[in-house]
Amino acid sequence: MPKIDIPIKKLIELRPADWARYVQPGCREEWVTKFKTNYTPKKESRLDSVLEITDPGGPYLLNFEPMGYRDNALPARMLRYRSDIWEATLTDGRGTPPIRQVVVFFFQDDDNGLHRLRDRWDGGLLEYSYTVIRVWDERRQPVIARRLVGLYPLLPLMRGEDDDETPEQALRESMAAVQGIEDEALQLDLLAVMAILAGGKFPPDLVLSMIRREMVMESPIFQEWVKEERAEAEAEGKVEVARTALSEGLDVDVICKITGLSRETVLELKRELEN
Repeated sequence: MPKIDIPIKKLIELRPADWARYVQPGCREEWVTKFKTNYTPKKESRLDSVLEITDPGGPYLLNFEPMGYRDNALPARMLRYRSDIWEATLTDGRGTPPIRQVVVFFFQDDDNGLHRLRDRWDGGLLEYSYTVIRVWDERRQPVIARRLVGLYPLLPLMRGEDDDETPEQALRESMAAVQGIEDEALQLDLLAVMAILAGGKFPPDLVLSMIRREMVMESPIFQEWVKEERAEAEAEGKVEVARTALSEGLDVDVICKITGLSRETVLELKRELEN
């Protein structure tokens, strides 16, 4: 079972309030809502991974970044996300609310260990960091005891009560927690993402022997991911056809008709090729 980025990004969308409650234990579920703005960053950013927390002690925004790969420029990217969020709130006339940023690492190889930026110049100083959660250092039992269902796919990656537990024991305890959920669709979603994540730590054959392939395939979130993957592959194919056609000198309008891409998109591709 390979490590796959898309379900990891969707993980927080399953039960966002559980994630907020995990990183901020005093947070209550009814305080958590999805951050909304009409602002669109010029570069792709994760404004879809931002929650609004209406804490009576002072509201704030919570920005999650789940990491399923290694990125040596991660601190700079997180700083850009913070900037994008504030640009959105300033554009909406909401000022610069407090932002808590949390990076979640699932696998040790993905953590480059650099999570702080510092710069000093005449009259100015930048000190920047964010909260880091390393799943392999977290304990499984508190998540189960608090019924933070949204984090259940992470359970096999967490530490058990016995540090010498076998992979089978870790998977069995994790699956038992998921199978205690009454909502069948949610249960399938959690098992599907759990299988994908566990496949990055344990032998795939073992994972599939305990979390059957058909259970993964029946998951609504997995089916949605497959559709998105197909749509993305189709879009990438159209772009490649357009690039080839442009390199051969075909007319822009003809390329639009052949590929179904907008004129603006084809012109942008043309400018890229010319540069």
